[in-house]
Amino acid sequence: MSAAALQKRTPGVVTQTTPQVKKLNAESVTAIATGFLKRIGHKGGLKPKRVSLEEGVYLVEVEMKKLSAIIRVDAETQEIAAYEIQSKGEETSFISISPKALLVIVGIAAAINVAFHFVFGMLGL
Repeated sequence: MSAAALQKRTPGVVTQTTPQVKKLNAESVTAIATGFLKRIGHKGGLKPKRVSLEEGVYLVEVEMKKLSAIIRVDAETQEIAAYEIQSKGEETSFISISPKALLVIVGIAAAINVAFHFVFGMLGL
């Protein structure tokens, strides 16, 4: 190619592409937080309870079966800034035995009582 041919070419339009950062809202922050919890192993039973924005950080509260989580998402970078997972502070009853387990325990105790009754009866005690 000659120098004249090179000069006749018009340079292509160069546009600077900056990544378009989607503005966060409660729904998108909740999706970020629940996605994060799923990635770290908490797959089922995620129930988002509250989202709030405090000093440039979104706080997302999520309840799970026996745990609760608070995830902090930076409003500018959209990254997880911090998270905390702890057991729920629910008060449990004094005896936290299911009715099925209680029935099994009573059945075993009754069987042992009957067995001892016959054994002691055969021994004359």
